[in-house]
Amino acid sequence: MLYGDFLFFFFLASICVWFLVLFKQYSRVRAGYRLLTIGLALASLSALIDFLIIGPSHLLPFEIRGEIAVEFWRIFGYMPGLVLILLGTAKILPAVGRINDEIVAREETGVVLQTKADEFRDAKLRAEKAEAILVEALEAISEAFIIFDADDRVVAFNTQHKNLFDDVEDVLKPGVTFEELIHHQTAATLHFENPEEAERWIKQRMKEHRNPEGSRDQVFNGDRIYRLTERRTPSGGTVAIRTDITDLRMRERALGNLNERLEEAQSVAHIGHWSVNVADEKHEWSDEVSRIMGYDPKTIEICKEAYHSRVHPEDILGMRSVVNWALENIENYQTEYRMIRPDGEIVHVREIGRFQTDETGNVEFYRGTIQDISAEHFTELELIDAKMRAEEGTKAKSLFLASMSHELRTPLNAVIGFADVISKEIFGPLNNQKYKEYTENILSSGQHLLSLINDILDYSRFEAGKYVLENEEVSFKDVIGWTELLLSPKAHEKSIDLSFHLDTDLIFMGDKRKFKQVMVNLINNAIKFTPVNGAVKTYVRDDAEKYISIFVEDNGIGIGKDELGTVLKPFVRAKNSVSHSIEGTGLGLPLSKSIVELHGGVLEIESAEDAGTTVEIRLPRNLLVEMQKRA
Repeated sequence: MLYGDFLFFFFLASICVWFLVLFKQYSRVRAGYRLLTIGLALASLSALIDFLIIGPSHLLPFEIRGEIAVEFWRIFGYMPGLVLILLGTAKILPAVGRINDEIVAREETGVVLQTKADEFRDAKLRAEKAEAILVEALEAISEAFIIFDADDRVVAFNTQHKNLFDDVEDVLKPGVTFEELIHHQTAATLHFENPEEAERWIKQRMKEHRNPEGSRDQVFNGDRIYRLTERRTPSGGTVAIRTDITDLRMRERALGNLNERLEEAQSVAHIGHWSVNVADEKHEWSDEVSRIMGYDPKTIEICKEAYHSRVHPEDILGMRSVVNWALENIENYQTEYRMIRPDGEIVHVREIGRFQTDETGNVEFYRGTIQDISAEHFTELELIDAKMRAEEGTKAKSLFLASMSHELRTPLNAVIGFADVISKEIFGPLNNQKYKEYTENILSSGQHLLSLINDILDYSRFEAGKYVLENEEVSFKDVIGWTELLLSPKAHEKSIDLSFHLDTDLIFMGDKRKFKQVMVNLINNAIKFTPVNGAVKTYVRDDAEKYISIFVEDNGIGIGKDELGTVLKPFVRAKNSVSHSIEGTGLGLPLSKSIVELHGGVLEIESAEDAGTTVEIRLPRNLLVEMQKRA
């Protein structure tokens, strides 16, 4: 046998040995392993003998000669080992297939396990990320949050909860039970008079925690109010959230106080508010509305039918028509009607309504007020009655004054006439100067009394609305000329500078005689209440679009600010001592004002004590016929 054959067999034997060593742990190939081992040993022994004795390069000094002997040796020398190798291989090959399948399965399992490991790693990362987000979310909310598992042990909580329960901070950790926390809190912060009371409180709190129903308020740090809401989770755990509602409670109390004050104000003013939802016709109203209707607010059903049933039958159609019209036209409304209370009392009410529309312009709500105006209504009736009585009294007074004035004027004219005859000595001279002086006094007093009676008669006519103005052309220049001629002597007696500044002559339509009376009254008053060496000025100003103004101005004693509104009333005079020492009836200014107003004008007074008085007459421009520059 050649050396190469030996190497071949040696290589084959090495592979088999390696294969057997690799898989010798499997019991299924042990028998084949033994056969292979024995076969390889025999084959190796045959190869060694061949190498030492038979081959051409034999090492021993003797050898087997002859080709037949050599072939015989090589057939039967190697045969046992080869047979054993074949038998061992036959034993091993089926197991090798199964091993190969197992290797493939293991490889596939390794891939699956690696995939599972990757998925587990990704899931862990996602869980860690979700946990971080959850922690951030819990820390971001303003509420105090804590969650317990099904065994009532702490799972997680946020900083707000930790700060709120800083008294149990040393035991507030994941895994601690709620009961342990509540016992610790009771011992640390809640001070009960006896252990039994503390135990009852703990049992009640445990019951509320394990069977949560709704929400409850808790007070912390003496003044902060928290709303506790506990909910069970599907897994049997418990979530507890505490919300700081201190500001809300304060606003609720403030709103409650406002509502109380509103109710009180509505009760005092007898006014209530109401609202109607157009979609469902739902009515709401305040307690005062029920009281106005005559009901206890707790006993009446709030609905349209209940309200309308109390409206007076004679007023219900009118009230409904006003509301329906306003609803159709979407306009605010106000109406008054009567209501009949259950006891038969009739009250007068005023209803005011306002509408609220949506984006499309359709009415959603209308709201308003109901006010009991019975007192106002009866007061109004009393005022009307009082006004009628006053008007009747004024009419009677005017008739009396007019009648008395006529009765007085007839004999007074005779007295004045006879005094004038005697004063002029028509039927002969008076031998005694005293008689003449007395006669002149009688004449002066009679003329003054006649002027007073004429003023009373005129004012009575104005007051009764029976005076009719003459409609004629009036030259203001002529009026002023006549007034100046009449009053200049009186001004001269007191050394008063009586001046008239008329750059234009006004010609207007009016009552000439009455307008003369106005100017005489105003200028005469100015002279009377202006001291010696004073000044009285009359002038016209045309600087307005609608009026022509006539002014009478003096630098006399003036009128106090608090009396300006009263001097235009009949028979009222200023109260200072100087004015009371001057003759007057208190009718001049009221008469002048009435005459000017009958002409469509306005009479106003500006004055200050010790600073003089200015009376302004504003005549409407439509009375003007023409304005002429004075030559």
